[in-house]
Amino acid sequence: MSLIDILAFAWFCLCYFGYAWAVRHGPLKSRRGLVAAVNDRRAQWMETALRRDIRIMDAQLITSLSSGNAFFASTSVLVLGGLAAMLGAVDNVKTRLEQLPFIADTPLVLWEFKILFLMMLMILSFFSFAWAFRLTHYVGTMFGALPLQSEANTEKAQIHARKTAELVALSGRHLNSGLRTIYFAIAGLTWFVSPILFAAACALVTFIVYRREYLSEAFSVIDR
Repeated sequence: MSLIDILAFAWFCLCYFGYAWAVRHGPLKSRRGLVAAVNDRRAQWMETALRRDIRIMDAQLITSLSSGNAFFASTSVLVLGGLAAMLGAVDNVKTRLEQLPFIADTPLVLWEFKILFLMMLMILSFFSFAWAFRLTHYVGTMFGALPLQSEANTEKAQIHARKTAELVALSGRHLNSGLRTIYFAIAGLTWFVSPILFAAACALVTFIVYRREYLSEAFSVIDR
């Protein structure tokens, strides 16, 4: 692996892990963003559901969240299978792609490393989506245990609704983590073209994720 490839991979690690650290523990932790705004609406949702006599619509929303997480998890597995097949035929793939004028001649071992790198990202995304999917099942259980409408004003009911909202937020956090990993995996595709392009793509993905979280129109609308 050349020095520029090592630097590009190090830049990816800084962007990917650095952004996750900044959001969870670093300077962005105290800054209000789209996730915090949506979490407030989740708490409002559960408080409203607590006072609803018929909760069919709420159950359908939870089912929709669960199916969305399942879709992303299954998609990650399909992509992982495609990458595994690509790894098994790496000689043929390398020969065909390097016929393109913008693909640089790269050692075979580096091609294998890049494919394994993408497979690692898809595995990480699968675990995030699968855990988010499982959490929605727990949300369904918590939602089914919501106290009756007549008990909505009791402290016990309020605590239960708040815990249910927190569980929905936890599922959403893992979903966001999986989506962010897929974004960076798409940036990783550019590494087959050029390590410089890969580094630029990582920076672009980081900017896009940051902008959507803290500067997007969706945030201003939901937080208004």
